[in-house]
Amino acid sequence: MTNGNILEANGKAKPEVREKRREIALRNLKAENLSNLAVAYITQTEQSGFGGVDNESVEEFLYAPSLKKADAHDLESGKEFSIVYDSLRGSRKEGRRYSGQVSEYGIIETAAAITKESLESIKVEDLIGLLGSKLNVKTAYQGKYLSDLTEKIGEKGREQELGKTLISGYLTHLTTQGVSKALGLRANELRSGLEMLVGEEQKK
Repeated sequence: MTNGNILEANGKAKPEVREKRREIALRNLKAENLSNLAVAYITQTEQSGFGGVDNESVEEFLYAPSLKKADAHDLESGKEFSIVYDSLRGSRKEGRRYSGQVSEYGIIETAAAITKESLESIKVEDLIGLLGSKLNVKTAYQGKYLSDLTEKIGEKGREQELGKTLISGYLTHLTTQGVSKALGLRANELRSGLEMLVGEEQKK
């Protein structure tokens, strides 16, 4: 497809192209395994504020299970692909299998990048919905893509700051929820272990 078919005169993608990307982006953002890998990336960054126990819990209960089935959708074609398999293929030397090196960091970094790019392709009300909120979005922001709100508009660039705040805020929310889930699963496992030590066997 040529640029003339997908771009308007102002250089932005045509509405139908943006809507297709939005639909694909929402599929990515609702994919639990992809989100779990993004959480694994964010929690280990120095500025995340999460500690060792958080990282260990994310590793055991989110990262390891999700690594086996982490799929995403290409925002242009909509085609599903495996992050791990594509990383393996990308590491090949001269097209030969088993010859390259795959970076775990690269895999979770890719997952985080896909998540961020997907966020930029959705609308403000989509993000609010992903948060589980039924809030009515202000008329000024209804129907606006987050990518539009990260572009500088006006002298003070207020909308640019709003877009960045929405994206970073959502990622922080996603990560905090992921860590909470992992810690909850860890607590349940610890409880089960203690129960097994002192509990009577259930009669069949």
